Amino acid sequence: MLYAISFFTAMAAGAIQTITGFGAAIILMTVLPYFFDILQASALASSITLGVTIALSWRFRRHIDLHAVLFPTIVFQLTSLFVIQIAGGLDMDLLGIAFGAFLILVSLYFLAFDDRITIKGTPTAAFCISFLSGACSGLFGIGGPLMAVYFLAVTRDKESYTADLQFLFALTNTVNLGLRIYKGFYLLSFLPMTITGILGINLGKAMSLRILHRIDKEMMHKLVYLLVGISGAMALFPYLARLSL
Repeated sequence: MLYAISFFTAMAAGAIQTITGFGAAIILMTVLPYFFDILQASALASSITLGVTIALSWRFRRHIDLHAVLFPTIVFQLTSLFVIQIAGGLDMDLLGIAFGAFLILVSLYFLAFDDRITIKGTPTAAFCISFLSGACSGLFGIGGPLMAVYFLAVTRDKESYTADLQFLFALTNTVNLGLRIYKGFYLLSFLPMTITGILGINLGKAMSLRILHRIDKEMMHKLVYLLVGISGAMALFPYLARLSL
C-alpha cells in the first residue's frame, strides 16, 4: 500500500513540477511525514525529486543561463548544507508552522501586487532569496517556492525559467542527498521506494509536458503564486495535525 501511495503521489508531484517549475517536494512532503520522521521524509522526497529535476534540466539545457543561475545556486547550496548539519537539534514543528505561514503571506502579497512588484536580478536579491530558500531546503526538503518567484521575475521566458530552476534543483538535490546519506537520514532500505517514486514522478512529467507549451508567462505567474500559497497550506497541515493529537 505504501508503495502505491508513493507512486501516485510522485506522479502528481511530477505533473506539478513540470507545469510550474517546482512543487514536487511539497506534494511528497504532505504524505511522507505520515510514514517517516521529518528528516527521513525530506531525504526520501529529495531522492525522488532528483529523478525529475535532472530530466527537466537536461530537456531544457539549451535555455540555461549560467550567468543568472550560478550565484543563486552556490548560495542556496552552501546554506542548505549548513542547515542539514544542524537540523537534528532544531524544533521542526515550530519551524514548519512558521514556514507554511510565511509562504501563504508571500502568495497573497504577490497575487495582490504582482503588477506593482519588480524583482531585479541583483546580487543582493539573489543572495537573500537563495539564502532563505536554501535554509528551507535543508530543513524541509522544500526550497522551490521563493526560488520560483525569483526566477520567474528575472528570466526572459518560460523555457529559461524552467531551465534555470531545474538546473539549480538538480545540482543542489544531488549534493544534499549525498549529505543526507552521510548523516544517516536516507537509509538503504528507502531505495525501492525511491525507484517507485522516480517512475511515478517521470510519468507525471511526461503527461504534463504535453500541455506546457499552452501556458503563457502571464498564466505561469498566476499558477506559481497560487501554488506558493497552496504550498504554505500543505506545509502547515502535517505539523498542525501532529500538534492537535
